[in-house]
Amino acid sequence: MSRMRLFLGLLLLPVFCQAQDVALLAGQMKLVDQPGQSFGASLDATYHWGALGAISAAYLNEGHPDGHHRDGLASQLWLHTPIPQQGVSLGLGYGPYYYFDTSYGSGNGLDYRNDHGWGSLLSLSAKWHLEKRSYVELRASRIRAHHDHDSTLILVGLGYELQNLPASTEQRNAEAGKDVLTYMAGQAIVNSFQSERAHATSLEYRRIINPNMEVSAAWLADGIFGSGGRRGISSQVWLIKPLTEHFVLEMGGGLYAMDDGLDRANLPNESRGHIVPLASVGVRYRISRGWRAQLTWTRVITDYHRDSDVLLTGIGFAF
Repeated sequence: MSRMRLFLGLLLLPVFCQAQDVALLAGQMKLVDQPGQSFGASLDATYHWGALGAISAAYLNEGHPDGHHRDGLASQLWLHTPIPQQGVSLGLGYGPYYYFDTSYGSGNGLDYRNDHGWGSLLSLSAKWHLEKRSYVELRASRIRAHHDHDSTLILVGLGYELQNLPASTEQRNAEAGKDVLTYMAGQAIVNSFQSERAHATSLEYRRIINPNMEVSAAWLADGIFGSGGRRGISSQVWLIKPLTEHFVLEMGGGLYAMDDGLDRANLPNESRGHIVPLASVGVRYRISRGWRAQLTWTRVITDYHRDSDVLLTGIGFAF
């Protein structure tokens, strides 16, 4: 538990500190010591301190090699050369990686399993800094998983240095409404090799605690797959980072108390009721003083091989 708390602290720090940049990278992933390769992708947020240090939070997707669909969350400490206005900087990063892997055979009547575990991430980075706070990045990373396969990723992409908003702007956005009611709809995708999809809906109530923190309670129905559906009540704590006058980045975590009505022909001893963790990332757009547009990705993390991704978009009203 102490390792998880430390990891969450490292993960959240770069997203919500005052100085940061974001990068989107894509490329190729190759397995180590066994055949297999696929695509790779990374979405990063980085906080810099001093002239040579940084800490980053990232979502990694390691593609779909045969027998594995693995992605996860990582945080790295970086040492880098001085960052020029224009030109090249080099960096070395290392940190923990918490992964979600869909692999063959669960032993409980399903043809797949959802494994969760820890690993480490070592990266080398080269950035070409351009005008207007943007850069091109080339990155090589090695993932070592404690109880799973290792992999190497070669990624390239674009990054952008975000401007800090004055405190008055953050306060004004928060004071537009202390409560937000949002209806969202979209898709739920099971983390299996078939990636079954179904309609998902949510009605969410948010309470704004301060410009950088909110809490939510929501009714969530995350899909009907075959003859089973899953629905219940979720609650999350959200950390908020205004990016512009209108866009807000948010990261949430909490619990989902739900009833899972999946077909139990092969799972006669499986309980219908579960309380499972949630991890979410979202973007909110402030349309006007009262109205909000919302886009949210949520990972439902189960201990009975029914992980799913829930992608929702909708409209909310602050009052």
